[in-house]
Order: sequence, then C-alpha cells, then structure tokens
Amino acid sequence: MTSHTNPALPADFTPDVIIAGGGTAACVLAGRLARSTPSTSILLIEAGSNNHNDPGVIRPGSYLHQQLSPRVKNHSSIPAQSLCGRSVIIPAGSGLGGGSSVNFLMYTRASASDFDDWNMSGWSAEELVPYLKKLETCHYVDGETHGKDGPVNVSFGGFTEEMVVRDASEAVREMGYEVVKDANDLHTGCAFQRWASYIDPVTGKRQDTAHRYVHPVLEEGLGTLHVLCNSTVVRVITEEGTAVGVEYVPSCETPFSTDPPPEAVTIRAKKLVIVSAGALGSPCILERSGIGNPTVLAAAGVEPIVSLPAVGTNYQDHNLIVPAFQVSDEVDTHDSFMLLDPEVIATAETEFKTGKGKFATNFIDFTGKIRPKPHELPAMGEEFKNLWDLYYKNVPDKPVVLAALLNCLLADPTLFPPGKFLTAGIYTAYPASRGTIHISSPSPYSHPILDPSFFSHPADAPTLVWGYKVAREICRRMKCVIGEVAELHPAFHPDSQARCEAVLSEEMKKREVVYTKEDDKDIEVWVRNTVKTAWHSLGTCAMGRVVDERLQVYGVEKLMVADLSVAPENVGANTNNTAIMIGEKAAVLAAEFLGVEV
Repeated sequence: MTSHTNPALPADFTPDVIIAGGGTAACVLAGRLARSTPSTSILLIEAGSNNHNDPGVIRPGSYLHQQLSPRVKNHSSIPAQSLCGRSVIIPAGSGLGGGSSVNFLMYTRASASDFDDWNMSGWSAEELVPYLKKLETCHYVDGETHGKDGPVNVSFGGFTEEMVVRDASEAVREMGYEVVKDANDLHTGCAFQRWASYIDPVTGKRQDTAHRYVHPVLEEGLGTLHVLCNSTVVRVITEEGTAVGVEYVPSCETPFSTDPPPEAVTIRAKKLVIVSAGALGSPCILERSGIGNPTVLAAAGVEPIVSLPAVGTNYQDHNLIVPAFQVSDEVDTHDSFMLLDPEVIATAETEFKTGKGKFATNFIDFTGKIRPKPHELPAMGEEFKNLWDLYYKNVPDKPVVLAALLNCLLADPTLFPPGKFLTAGIYTAYPASRGTIHISSPSPYSHPILDPSFFSHPADAPTLVWGYKVAREICRRMKCVIGEVAELHPAFHPDSQARCEAVLSEEMKKREVVYTKEDDKDIEVWVRNTVKTAWHSLGTCAMGRVVDERLQVYGVEKLMVADLSVAPENVGANTNNTAIMIGEKAAVLAAEFLGVEV
C-alpha cells in the first residue's frame, strides 16, 4: 500500500490534487480521480488510522462495538435549554472511510423531492439518478433507479431474523401501512420493508468506501494515489485568492487536546485542493484557513481572509429515540453477541468465513418510512400542522419519521437483567431546527463550539412524540414481543392507561394505547431528556451559501468542498448513500475542472 503513516512526506512531492479528509465522500473522490485519464496524482490526508482489513470494520456485526473505538470521534455540544440543560454527543467517523467504516450500514436513500429542494443546477433528482446508480450493485431488487455494476454492494446480508420480519410485517399491515419490496425507490414516502444494508451478499463484508474505492487502487499499484493517515489538516494555504496547498500536523492521541500542536508541515498542490472532512470537520478547516464569518474568526484568533458568514451554519441532523421491548426466547437476537458470549462469537467467526452468520449482518431487518394519518395530525400541534401544510402535505415521497427495528438492546446490557430484546430506533426525517459549529481556536486539536440546536423549533419535539406512539404500537402488536422495558420508555403515571407493562397480555397487545394530554407531556419530557443524534450531520458548508453548484468555495480559486456539509437541506434518510453520491458527483466536477476523464 502506498500509505505514508509518518507525518513527513518527501520534500519534493507535489501532487496535482490534495484531498483534506479521508471519510466517506473523500475516498470516493480519491478512488475515482486516481483512475483518471490522463493520470492525476492524488494525496489523501486522513486524521484517523488506516482501516485496511480491520476485522472491526469489515465485519458488519461489529459496528456497535466500534462506537467506543478510536474510529469514532465524539463531539460534545453546548448545553441546551430545549434538552433540559443537557449536552449531546455528536460522533463522526475517524479513519479511512469515515462514517462508512463504522455506521449502522442501513441502505436508505433520499426522496427525489429532497434533491429537487436543494434547488441547485446539476443537483436535481433526475440529474443525480445516474450517480446513485453508478455507486451501487443492488442485489435485493430490480428497479430503474438502482444500479447493477457499481462498487458498493447492497443486500440483505448473511443473516436475517425471519420472526421479527414476519411479526413486524403483520403488525404494520394491521395498522394500515404497506409492506413493499422497495421503499428506497426515491418515490416511496410511507411504507415498510425487509431492510437492506451495505453488505456483500457473498463475502458478508461491510461496503465502506475505503475498501470499495481506495484500497483497490493501492493494491493495484497504480502509483497515482498516496494516502497519509494519522495526520490532521490544520488549514488550507491561500495566496492571492487561490488555494495552493495545506498545512498538516500529526493527529493527537485523543480526539481533542489543549496541548499545542507541533510545527505544521506544508505541502503544495499543483492544481486543486478539496476539503472533504465531513459536516463537522470541513467548516473548521475553512475557518482555520481564514474563510468564514469575520466575527467568528476574530473571536477564535484567526485572521479573516475571505468573508463567508455561512461557514459553520445551517447544521442539520436527525433526532433519535430508542425505546426497547422484551421478546420471547424463540427470537434469535444479537444480545448474547453484543455481550461477547464466547460460544456465540466463535460460531459467528466460523460462519463469517462463508459470508454468513451474526458478523454478516447489522441486525436491522425491518424498517419503515412513516407519514401521519389525517386523524393523527391534530394531536401533533399547531406548529407541526403548519409545517405539514407547507412542507409535507403535497409531497408524498417525504416521510416524517423513520422507524428501524434492531434485534438487540441498544443500551448498556450490563444495566439490565439477562434477556432478549428489540429496540425501536425512531428518528425524524426533516427536523426544522438549525444549528452551528465553529472553531474555538486556531489549533486543529481544540474542541469546536457545537450547537446542534435540537428542538429549538417548536415543531420538532411533537414529531418524535407522535413517532414514539406509532413505533410503540407496532412493537406491542408483534407476536414475539412479550413486554416493555420501562426504563427505556417515558415515565408515565402509575395510574395511566398508557403506562408501560413488563409483561404484555394478549388482551393488552390487541388494545390500542390511548394517550391523554398528561401522557403526551410525559412523552415529551422523556424525549427531551433522552433524544440523541442519528449520526447524520450535514449542511455546514452548504451549496448556494459557501460553495457554488460546482462545489467551488466562493471567493477562493482552486478550492472545493465535497462531503455532506455541502447539502443545503436535509434528506429523509440515513445519510451514507447521499454522502457516497456526493463523492461520485464531486469526482466528475473535479475531473472537469482538471481537464481529465473519470
């Protein structure tokens, strides 16, 4: 592998293109440009480590264990009154492949209207379908919007808990929802399906962008791609309004540090610099480079060079809650696997050799996109009703929440009695709140000032209150569900008809839960006290505000940004697919700028 892990490169090395960041979109960019005609020399600089053949990466079932590894860089937000004074942790992938190396592997695509809402030339849904097809080989369904010969395999993986799929399918049908073969056709906004994931159906391996785009180039020895790991980009160097290179330092051993960084190494680019460090990293690189709001830069001790007040604004995410349920012993959950039971792990390791078993799945077998029914709207409040009329009502491809069923307890299992569990991951598709992220100092080691502003818009919390009710009803109706884990639900009054039941009788399961206004208040308090990020940060270097439709930074020549930070508005989906698509589109835009073909 052509990978320099020493923070010093040869003094005479001057690549055509420097990519600052080695995450999901960056690896797509690097892999595509490294195969350009005529050839283009690329330097990819990643703050985290190499992920090549790391078992924790390539085995999908390890993803929850990875959340506590150095491959995840956690950011702490400022406390928020809207969250009862809490801070929230916002993670970002760290290491080659970024989030695609550690995420939940859910194959979830945006709605066509999401891209059309971006209102940027070249970025409509019709114009982006070729890139969405180009990136994938879809094994689970045929369809005019799906690809059949792309580098990223999409399948049902090597293990499915059929009982969960069967019971959940019956439950949602009873409630009036459709179960379809493909809710990811870009047009379906309210339906459930057996959910697919980024897993090779033959090998059972995760389809992260480093292994699908970068490592093949390095293994072939093309000589066009150089990868510098464990190195953090400090800033982009500009001269007379043109990006000419970057400065970088060795990454610190902890995610953030108050220690001063060592003297930076400078490396110049002949033709182009592309910042691709994600929605949390890219705005910070721009701001350390003197590109941003002059007031923010001055407060952080950075000399303003280009005034772009929108840098670091427009932060968006999805808001997640995770109530849990107990299931019968017949369900083959991942709870013992999560506890690293030696016998279970040994079996999983043997089965993974043939692409099967519990390492070859993300144990999320059933998911849905949900819109409220007309009779449910009044209880969601006037603020949401106004948003519904403006944003959702006449756009049927937009879900309001997504609900995913995980075949395990998504909490610290040591805090609960042994058992088998099902967790409902419920997350809002388009929160109306907007946040910010800005640097606190010129040092790349310093923790940024992050304000995600969850629930700052009054329509957002009621959306999750409704989403909780729907997902709870689905789970209670499932035949395999035998009880509710009260500690992971709202603290309803003991006399409430909505109170949680450790043991659900058949009569209870058949009876729809009726909620009073007091119950709704209890749910909202719980939501505000427990809501999490869905790991879906975007929007902080948005097109039309920070970059143009060709992803070139306003006011600076030969500088692009290419990752989820450029999305001007949210997408009603897990964001990995959109990040890969942005990488594919950015590779073409960069190639056109360079005068090469990819």
